[in-house]
Amino acid sequence: MTKPLLSIGIIYKNEIRCLERCLKSLQPLREAIPCEVVMADTGADDGSRAVAERYADILIDFPWTGDFSAARNAVMDCCSGKWYMTIDCDEWVDPDITGYVAFLTTDKDFDFASVIIRNYDTPALDKGGSYSDFLATRLLRMSTGIRYEGTVHEHWPYQGDLRTMMLRGAVLHHDGYVYQNQEMLKAKQERNMVLLRKQLEDDPDNLIILNQCVESSANMPEQEGYLRRALAGVAEKWSQWELFGGPIYRHAVRMAMRDSLPELEQWIGEAEELFPTSIFLRVEIAYFAFGHYWNTDDYDGALRWGEKYLQGVADYHAGNFDRADLLASSLDKTDTHSRLSVSTVLASGYLHENRPEQCARLMVSLDPAEMNAKQIGDCVQNFGRLRSEFGWDTDAGILRFWERLREPVPDQERAEQRRTPFLQMGSVLFRGEYREKEAAGPQFHRPAYTVFLPLEGKCPLGDAAAILEANNPEILTEKLHHVSHWAEMPIQALAHALEQGAHFPPSDKPLNMEEHDTLAARLSQNGTWLLPYVQMQPEPAAMDWQELCWMRGLLMAAVRTYPWSSKEQDEEQGMALARRFARMEREFLPRCYAAEALQEGALFVLPPLHRFGWYCTRAFDALEQGSPVEYIRLLRAGLDACEGMTDMVEFLAGHTQEVRQLITPPELNALADQVRVILARFTPNDPAVAALKQSEAYQKVAHLIEGSASPVWGGLLQ
Repeated sequence: MTKPLLSIGIIYKNEIRCLERCLKSLQPLREAIPCEVVMADTGADDGSRAVAERYADILIDFPWTGDFSAARNAVMDCCSGKWYMTIDCDEWVDPDITGYVAFLTTDKDFDFASVIIRNYDTPALDKGGSYSDFLATRLLRMSTGIRYEGTVHEHWPYQGDLRTMMLRGAVLHHDGYVYQNQEMLKAKQERNMVLLRKQLEDDPDNLIILNQCVESSANMPEQEGYLRRALAGVAEKWSQWELFGGPIYRHAVRMAMRDSLPELEQWIGEAEELFPTSIFLRVEIAYFAFGHYWNTDDYDGALRWGEKYLQGVADYHAGNFDRADLLASSLDKTDTHSRLSVSTVLASGYLHENRPEQCARLMVSLDPAEMNAKQIGDCVQNFGRLRSEFGWDTDAGILRFWERLREPVPDQERAEQRRTPFLQMGSVLFRGEYREKEAAGPQFHRPAYTVFLPLEGKCPLGDAAAILEANNPEILTEKLHHVSHWAEMPIQALAHALEQGAHFPPSDKPLNMEEHDTLAARLSQNGTWLLPYVQMQPEPAAMDWQELCWMRGLLMAAVRTYPWSSKEQDEEQGMALARRFARMEREFLPRCYAAEALQEGALFVLPPLHRFGWYCTRAFDALEQGSPVEYIRLLRAGLDACEGMTDMVEFLAGHTQEVRQLITPPELNALADQVRVILARFTPNDPAVAALKQSEAYQKVAHLIEGSASPVWGGLLQ
């Protein structure tokens, strides 16, 4: 066998879920360069051993002692390669191995090499699952003689004259945390802390161990104590304080943010003074400092730290930092999500500080295909403010943004997921309250929704913006004709078109009844008063099917939302709405339902509001025929058929002139009571009774005393 250039070491126990995936991923590397795979079985009993036997060049047994370094060093002792690489079972090598091959086949004067560990927090990798990236030192030149240290969080100790390189194009994917529940994570944490407490007891001034204690005791009461001891060690310049100071202060700032500790700004300042070039200061501490100053409305501080963070991330990915920093700890917040979160908020900070040029420049540099929903929403708002508050030419930017977010990256499903928040946040710019607020601002130039004008014909927001900018009824009718996604159209555009007299719905592009009802409901929810639109339409008998369905949707939404019980409601307007509703039902119901279904005993087949409409139609017929009592009876029957219309029935009973004449005023009831008292003093045949019944007062209340008419009160039959 050719002497291997690379030895790949693996320790495992029960890893049947992922072991073969890991070993298969090594095959391209084994084919590209001379490799050997050396594995140690630490007590597997789940079938992992059989998998290992199929792939390992050397397989040893190593009884587990609770010491990770001991197990890994046993593997290293069996290796003969020039370079050693370690990989965990729940990791796998990215198919692109160019970074590994380039490094290992070129004579480079380095002793260590670091690779990206892509740590997933979701198993949906084929759909672009979320993840974070960090660097880990995974390759070592065997001639250094270095071996692992630490029973847990094992590592290769750094020595000042050794050199490290970060490999580009070298990624290890990791999904181990996805499949660990809280109980498993807690058990692992407790196991690690038992070992670390013992190490710290033996070596209390060791910053390496203290840093590991801080990292492993997350959310445990003792974590703050370890952190403060570590900070004291840095201040007292214990051994390797310069190497571990950056990550220790990173933990301090993170904890201070989480627990609202009073030392937050003090620790940020100390970190910047002591470790100005540390990648931990330039990335992680800058990230948290940005969030802190933004949340406290210190925009100068937020912008300074936001810019420092973005530059730090750019330097990190370009390799422009001291790689020795990463030997002390893993680096977080270099991932795309974190970078975009800061970028989109920073862009709005530039606008707050009247720096639109920097906002626009930053926005152009961002890729919407990488964004999540919140980041896309932030960008839409920034585009709108650039347009509204600064009069900025955003046409090219918004067009590029829209086209890019719709590209199928990584697939069409993700593109659709990005499209949704763009439309949702964009719709906010059309709302009446938003437009009123921006128009009252001191820097108002144009409505923010005009930012979407370049998207007319491409996007519902572009169509809506073009409609709002037009006033000619014929032009508006034509624009409505071209709308294809009514569900995504900001309803304010349709309201504007209707107000200007545009014809709707389009006769040659019919909408179904559900679409009519949804649009009418959205108009009413938008605060639009629907009766004027209804009154602009011809009478129901003269309508075609589309017009009648649209009228139906408008009227059903109107009667549901009209403020029937409000003291400020307009009696004439409310009665006009009710009568129009009844006329629409008179025309609509016979067109859509068989005559047999429109009989009182068969009305249960109708939707509730149409059952009420049937009774409402007949109630107005009874009123026209001079029978207000029957009018009330039919309204009450309609209420039984559709309980949600109580307020409308009460309104009609109280505001119909013919019914009001039947309602007994309180003073008439009082007069009737007085007459009853007088009558009680005499026998029925007493002449005084006959005389009283001839009086004008008795005639006013005779129906109340003798029951000659059904008493009515409150608009409903007793």
